[in-house]
Amino acid sequence: MKQSHISIFIVLFLFLGCETVVDITIPVENPQLVINSTLIDDETIKVNLTESHHILKSGKYQGVIGATVDIYENDQLLTTLPDSSGGNYISAQFKAQKGKKYTVEVAKAGYNTARADVVLPFDTARVLNVQTDTITFDDFGYTATYARFKVELDDDPKTDNYYAISIYRGGYVERYDWTVNPPEYIDSVYSYTKVYIQTEDPNFEEYQSFGEEILFNDELFNGSSYQINLLTQTSWYNPDHTPDDSFTYFISLANTSESYYLYGLSSKLQYWTSDNPFAQPVTVYNNIENGFGVFGAYNTAVYKVE
Repeated sequence: MKQSHISIFIVLFLFLGCETVVDITIPVENPQLVINSTLIDDETIKVNLTESHHILKSGKYQGVIGATVDIYENDQLLTTLPDSSGGNYISAQFKAQKGKKYTVEVAKAGYNTARADVVLPFDTARVLNVQTDTITFDDFGYTATYARFKVELDDDPKTDNYYAISIYRGGYVERYDWTVNPPEYIDSVYSYTKVYIQTEDPNFEEYQSFGEEILFNDELFNGSSYQINLLTQTSWYNPDHTPDDSFTYFISLANTSESYYLYGLSSKLQYWTSDNPFAQPVTVYNNIENGFGVFGAYNTAVYKVE
């Protein structure tokens, strides 16, 4: 019996001591153009251009300069964007217009010519009503007070709609000179801040229910009105007033292109699962032919909360 135990031990030692080294050759592919551009109604057309990285390459993405960036409007050449430095190409004259189809086509020596299409949506996003109140939660042993915005929107039944909703807070912010002790007051400036929001809507997946912008579509309410409740934590120095008396709140409801919606949603899901070793890999949406990135668009309606 003792001899048997020794034999088993020797076999296990030899088995565990064996090591096979496998060399994996990762093919080096030529970089491709990465186009990132979001068209906004009546705003200057801008395109950011970089190149893709090899999986083992680290460091910042560098802007691609010296490319030819053509913009077509309804299939007619509108303009060639000038190189504004750092991989940014900005029109000095033309602005995007709602309801029109745009095409971006980028050519650069050493790269495949990349292109994409998008239609800038019409004004179909409409806020019917906003009501506000407060709600409290037990947040890890602390009582947290939130402002709740009950936003009722009207959906156009004639088209599939994709939405991005956010809340801006406007108010005076005091500026101080922090180079002296004690700090000296300079003045007050009026500014707008996009606030962090979350929704308690059970129709939303957890990863898409929070952030500075919440994305959703009209699959569940096409052609009818719909109420989405948004929460934002109140100012710590004034928890008894919701919304805070010293601020003005604005609801921003954007009607987006499908590409903007899918890119934003897949980016959120990738971030949400990035630290989970058991999650399935998430591929970020890409609508660039012969390249990577997104060519999106949106049209925004802003509602002031009275």
